[in-house]
Amino acid sequence: MLEAGPPYAKLLKGYVNFFDCGDNKASIAREVAKWDSLELEEALSKVGLPACRAFTREQWLAHPQGKLLAATPVIEIEKIADGPKVPFPELSGLVAPLQGLKVLDFTHVLAGPRSARTLAEYGAEVMHITSPTYPDTFAQHLGVDVAKRCAYLDLRQAAELERMHQLASEADVYTSTYRHSVNQRFDLLPAQLAARSERGIVCMTANAYGHEGPWAERPGFDQNGQVASGFAAREGGDGPPRFSPVFYLADLMTGYFAAAGMMAALLRRAEEGGSYHVKLSLTRSAMWVQELGLLDIALQQKLPESDSYPAKRVTFDSVYGRISNLAPPLTFSNFALPAYHRLVPYGADAPEW
Repeated sequence: MLEAGPPYAKLLKGYVNFFDCGDNKASIAREVAKWDSLELEEALSKVGLPACRAFTREQWLAHPQGKLLAATPVIEIEKIADGPKVPFPELSGLVAPLQGLKVLDFTHVLAGPRSARTLAEYGAEVMHITSPTYPDTFAQHLGVDVAKRCAYLDLRQAAELERMHQLASEADVYTSTYRHSVNQRFDLLPAQLAARSERGIVCMTANAYGHEGPWAERPGFDQNGQVASGFAAREGGDGPPRFSPVFYLADLMTGYFAAAGMMAALLRRAEEGGSYHVKLSLTRSAMWVQELGLLDIALQQKLPESDSYPAKRVTFDSVYGRISNLAPPLTFSNFALPAYHRLVPYGADAPEW
């Protein structure tokens, strides 16, 4: 399974240069067929390109990384530093559970940005940071950056990296879905953030294959997780592996899992004090789906061929025109979440709280 993202030119060029072939599926398929699958998986992973073989669930659970993930909670919350208790803000006119909390959102693609958007829906002030050189696609931006402020910082520039560190020191939450090596390069690892935090911080990191083990540093997307975990093999039945019918499986689940984990960690900070690391992986989320078990196919024979369920939507005006998004998935009997309809371009806001 090779994937260049939604697309990412850097990855697509990486595959084309690796195989020294044309920029089309036929050329890449021809070159892939020349390799032993394990050797190709290792070679592509070594140069930072997403690649994994298609495993069955049984094969994955026998694999070193699969074994490790099977013994790992879907949502890990680890206390990484001691500190005083930090109660939730007591604000006059409080209208949302996370109002008054600051979230520094250093994420990309879907899982991470969705997790921070959820915190924004619950009232947090979310600042999304991206590089002007490596923005996500417009479609992704429309889906996961509602209610956020959006700023540019080029962390390769010393002054802008210093600004990032200052923002993080004042934040209650830091979210990242870049690989460990990226956060390490910019001194943004959870332990480093906790040491610089003014009052304790919740750090959320999500990756493809988990935070420990031989595949911890390997890049990958939702679909790599489906293929590695055995989900795609089971979905394909007797034929070739197939993705989820909606293409995505783990991205949005992981985003919601991450939001739940961060809120639980914020509650622990309020009750116990300290800093916390919330850890998730796309592949572990895909494994969780399989752990739920399978429905009897015979019971599905009378179901409609296409989805007929009426989606609940929220429509609002933005600088891009009229936007229609899915409504927040949860409602509550004793309060209503406020309507946050702000959506601005990347880089529209200054990087300041």
